[in-house]
Amino acid sequence: MELRDHVIVLGYGYLTRPVLDKLGKKTRYVVVATDPELAERLQLKGYEVVESESVNEEALEAAGIGRASAVVVASENDAEDALSILTVREHNPEIQIISVASNVENARKLRRAGANTVISPANIVGKLLAESALTGEDTEKMLDEMRYRLREA
Repeated sequence: MELRDHVIVLGYGYLTRPVLDKLGKKTRYVVVATDPELAERLQLKGYEVVESESVNEEALEAAGIGRASAVVVASENDAEDALSILTVREHNPEIQIISVASNVENARKLRRAGANTVISPANIVGKLLAESALTGEDTEKMLDEMRYRLREA
């Protein structure tokens, strides 16, 4: 697998499924999946997959960590993600690392570990709920506007 300027996705779950759909329309990517059955299912769907733990240095090399443009870290386990971020940063100090904080309180720690961007779904949803409660506006319209802007990007 000799990819270049691709995205590596560490972890596969409800958060990364939409990421893969979006990435697939714009760039190539590799999924690092820990579960052998999941890795096989993803491969059968045509995904490029490395079956291993996301902190495994050989797996990161096989996924092309030195040639990748970005890494999405979203295993749904913040402690595991922090270790993955540290490992990725050690192997490619310049790479863009985007992480998901399953627990809002861990966002700062993931940044300290080396993530360039940390997204907290709970924080985003909380802000939308509060906005809707305070303004009476339909937050679905705000989400539609955000989706539109992301599609145009």
